Amino acid sequence: MSKMTQSGGCLCGAVRYEVSGEPRFSPMCHCRMCQKWTGSAMLATVAFDRDAVVFTQGEPRVYWSSAVSERGFCPDCGSSLFTRYTSGGAIDHIISIGLGTLDDPECVRPDVHYGAEGELSWMRREDGLARIHIDVDDPGDQNALFERLLAVSTGASSNPC
Repeated sequence: MSKMTQSGGCLCGAVRYEVSGEPRFSPMCHCRMCQKWTGSAMLATVAFDRDAVVFTQGEPRVYWSSAVSERGFCPDCGSSLFTRYTSGGAIDHIISIGLGTLDDPECVRPDVHYGAEGELSWMRREDGLARIHIDVDDPGDQNALFERLLAVSTGASSNPC
């Protein structure tokens, strides 16, 4: 895993960010909430320590999608930008940036399937990555799943960019 320095932003360019640091993991989340958030079959992200991401232009708006999760988006064009958790566990120190919002999304290769219970049958492919089911409501159980995510992730595979 190598240190990454890159920029990204929303579709219209009103919100921009810079990221500098080591990717922690890069999940493809198939849960229904992420499907609805993106309007797609899954959400691919790359997770960094929260302090590694700085918004350099504009301010994202935040929507609380659950008791422990907020999602950031552009207030102008609506682009989904990030997810952050406040569940009382290790994941609270991480921000998951949408891979598609990076200026060069080829720099990161996803390393785990998350929310695998929602994976659509026509989307499933055998790629050797771990699949984690997250169909729990209790924040303590959710934190245990996040700990598992941190343990099984190989660290986001990145290419020099």
